[in-house]
Amino acid sequence: MRAKNLNIIIHNMDCNSEDWEIDTFHAIHRSGLKIWIGNGLLGYHIEKPKYQELGWLEKYKLHQQLKDLIKEKSKN
Repeated sequence: MRAKNLNIIIHNMDCNSEDWEIDTFHAIHRSGLKIWIGNGLLGYHIEKPKYQELGWLEKYKLHQQLKDLIKEKSKN
């Protein structure tokens, strides 16, 4: 996956946290984007709309944003 696309996803998580649902295995955007988070940092990948693996740096950036998103969701 290109980092540019991931930057858009991360920005969206930061600015529009209400559009995201988090469960034990997935981060799901209201548009249908589905990210597998069930195996932790090393297992992150995008499932929908099209399967995409992420590089190490991209996984780390996503992990950091997911931690912030989970904190934000727990406040509400």
